Amino acid sequence: MRRFQESGARDWRATPFLPGVLCACLCLAAPGTRAGGLTDTLPRNAFLLDLSYHFAWLGGAWDDKGRYGSLLPPLDRYEPGGSLQGTLTPDARVRYHITLFQLQFGLAEALSLGIGIPLVLRTDITPDLRWTPGDVQPFLGRAYTEDDFWQWAASMGQPRPGSWTGNRNVLGDVVLGLRLRFTDFLRRARDLGIQGAVTIQGALPTGRQADPEEVVAAGTTMWDLQAQGDLGVHLAMEKTFGGVLEGRLTLGLDLFYEAFLPHRYASAFGRRNPLLLNYGPYVGKAYWIDGGDLAGAALQVEGVIWKGPARASFVSGGSLDRARSLPPLWTASVRLASAWIGQTDFTSRSSVWDAMQEEKWRPGYRNVLVVSTVLSLLRLGAPLQVTAAWRSTSLIPGKNTRASDSLSVGIRIPGTFW
Repeated sequence: MRRFQESGARDWRATPFLPGVLCACLCLAAPGTRAGGLTDTLPRNAFLLDLSYHFAWLGGAWDDKGRYGSLLPPLDRYEPGGSLQGTLTPDARVRYHITLFQLQFGLAEALSLGIGIPLVLRTDITPDLRWTPGDVQPFLGRAYTEDDFWQWAASMGQPRPGSWTGNRNVLGDVVLGLRLRFTDFLRRARDLGIQGAVTIQGALPTGRQADPEEVVAAGTTMWDLQAQGDLGVHLAMEKTFGGVLEGRLTLGLDLFYEAFLPHRYASAFGRRNPLLLNYGPYVGKAYWIDGGDLAGAALQVEGVIWKGPARASFVSGGSLDRARSLPPLWTASVRLASAWIGQTDFTSRSSVWDAMQEEKWRPGYRNVLVVSTVLSLLRLGAPLQVTAAWRSTSLIPGKNTRASDSLSVGIRIPGTFW
């Protein structure tokens, strides 16, 4: 997600403030027939079509000391001679509207293949630049007012950045995933009610990068959305408790590593914003970003709220016993994930510029809380599940990461190929 561009204190040539973290929950690691099964796979020749809408918003960030503040730092602006004109303080707010299409297919009883296709319906960004006057200017007899500053900038060909809306029906990075539930081959694990699975996933570079000449803009790549890395592996274990609990409670642990691959970005040459976006002459026509990798763990508690009645229908092949073995009517889960974020590396013709950007993308961590629920009508004879989820990285403090939230609703339609 590209934001309002930041320049050096005494240099009108700008340096880019590159994509922040906007978690829209695009990962294929969790979808299943339950509220959020970490180890679920589909039966052989079965499929699950999942269509969901995600609304995500972002308005702040956690700094290097774990304090919540503005998404972007204040921008000091100086006269060419050196006196402080004033300080621009962005209070940026970002909104994403995304539709996510997912399809899973059971290659075998313990092996499923999945594809996720995110379609960004619209992105809205409001920079909300606030002005704090600087030094008294001798030729004015006073400090610059906000109007003074933007009139001066306009005389230099620089328009005032306003709200931006874009990414209308733009494809994001398509995600492919493969999950193997290896405990199907371990009898002892099955006897103990333990399930384990390995999920491998990767993102295809089908998303769109932000226009480098726009001061306020956003892209649709995995780097922009920061939902996951370009390549990832998850090792998950789940334990379902029987006895008195009758299988109504499942505890899960997910260990993961997500890597970002180096990507090439075009530089800005001030064609539309000569004062705020003109770093190409010393950076080069393009530069590379190798995003900091993610590594961490997630704990999940999943419970059955209402098992519900069972009816023999075409969904269960006319069998009441099969209907009773279908997913409960109403389940819910709570997941807490903590991820360490590595240093992001920039590569261009200017080592000084690279260091300036890397200072903004230092190592840190983020804590993600996800609450989700599934209403499954399979036991009642309808091949339909309704899902809802809330995801937050703003509720629990992090470090050097953006604080975003999202809400999603969706439907799942399972079926079988004969």
